[in-house]
Amino acid sequence: MGARRRALNTAIVGGAFVLSRLLGLVREVVIAGQFGTSAQYDAYVAAFGVPDTLFLLIIGGAVGSAFIPVFTSLMREGDEQGAWRLASTLINASVLLLGAGGLLLGVLAPQLVGAVILPGRPPDQQALAVELTRILLLSPLFLGLGGWAMGILNARQHFVMPALAPVVYNLAIIGGALVLAPVWGVHGLAWGVVAGALAHFGVQVPALWRVGMRYWLRLDLRDRGVGQVAGLILPRIVGQAAFQTNIIAMRSIGSFLPRGSISALNYAYLLMMLPHGVFAMSLATVTFPTMAAQYADGDLDALRGTLARAIKVLLFLTIPSAVGLLILRYEIVGTVFEVGRFTSTSTGLVAPALGYFALGLVAYAVVEVLTRAFYALHDTFTPVSVSVGTIFVNLGLSFTLVFGLGWNHEALALSLAATTTLEMVLMWVLLGRKLPGWRLTAGGMARSLVKSALASLAMAVGLTLLLLVWRTVSPDYQTHRLELAAATLTAIALGAGIYLAVARALRSEELSAAIALVGRRLTAR
Repeated sequence: MGARRRALNTAIVGGAFVLSRLLGLVREVVIAGQFGTSAQYDAYVAAFGVPDTLFLLIIGGAVGSAFIPVFTSLMREGDEQGAWRLASTLINASVLLLGAGGLLLGVLAPQLVGAVILPGRPPDQQALAVELTRILLLSPLFLGLGGWAMGILNARQHFVMPALAPVVYNLAIIGGALVLAPVWGVHGLAWGVVAGALAHFGVQVPALWRVGMRYWLRLDLRDRGVGQVAGLILPRIVGQAAFQTNIIAMRSIGSFLPRGSISALNYAYLLMMLPHGVFAMSLATVTFPTMAAQYADGDLDALRGTLARAIKVLLFLTIPSAVGLLILRYEIVGTVFEVGRFTSTSTGLVAPALGYFALGLVAYAVVEVLTRAFYALHDTFTPVSVSVGTIFVNLGLSFTLVFGLGWNHEALALSLAATTTLEMVLMWVLLGRKLPGWRLTAGGMARSLVKSALASLAMAVGLTLLLLVWRTVSPDYQTHRLELAAATLTAIALGAGIYLAVARALRSEELSAAIALVGRRLTAR
């Protein structure tokens, strides 16, 4: 592929990624305006976990980490027919699994909701969750087909339609919230998700024919490459299962708490995941191929250097993000969500949870990159084992805080942040046993951490003083949406300015590296 085409593809994917993120935020704002932190939305969030788990276990991780490398390898070897046979077998197998799994879960939905999903809610809310679960179980099939379409098109160096598919998905959900929900209530939102999943696949079908896709109605597990894909995907399935188990368990505990608790946790988690997705996921995606290649070359010193640079940039970006989310939690939640049925009461539920989630943002981000380091070292067992272990710790701590000490939903956010921090520490220590010389002082990470922490401290002081002044001049500013938005945007601008100024004064080298990340060129080989 020529440099010009690579640049164009990067621009397309990057632009679509930003648009999808923005639409994702718009989607949540629209949903918040329609449902707030209501019992209806509690039921929807809980029900969504069932089809989401089904999709992630069967498709999630399979396409990007397992199918694309094997499919591409077959194409490069000239075995085009074998590549298409592999794709056909995997697509058919996933359709069968998704279809059978959807039917089974649909039949068992009343038992699942009553015993696992919403055990603490009254029968009417459980019945609503059952109805929503059965509707939403239609979506994994179409999302799965869309996932395979994305994988095939990306492997064939076609990026436009795969990049736009999530945009179409979000637009359909927004349409469901705006058009269908006023008529059908939360059922309309669920049908919007199904329509979005169908559109996610449908928009990519013409592009599949253009790349010459060949499809056979066959299921031969002896096809060349099936074993390779299975070997690559099994660790990801275990990891996804552990992650989803954690989420479902947290919501199950939340069902014993007051109405709106599950919704509040969901909104807070989504806000915390915005910087995580932009920084940690992007950084992990950029660094993983480089680390994998360096390990293949036997150059562990270079791999350690790449990982250290990634961690330094990640700390530079996520520490101030965490501080900002913590200090401005009420302002951010009110500015983003407070419209329609999302009232100041809802803000009062979401903001404290966001503050606790913010305490774990750095750990969430670092774990993402450390996991890729283990994968690069061909070790999938360690990160999955640590993840599973910390889930049990999280459940124990959550039970203690909620049922033993009588905390509300904020305890679940605090527990998740604390156990994710534990997960980060364990993975850091265990990585040191596999990667010689890996320690906090490697590559100047300790020095970078101190500089980022000092700059964040200066930012925190500035933001605290600004809010004190604003509250003195206009004590009720949080009740006026425009004034609240002005205060929030001013605080964000001031905080960013202070942080960057102090970082520059401290001669933080991560400032330029963070800019390089935006250009997708963090690590040099």
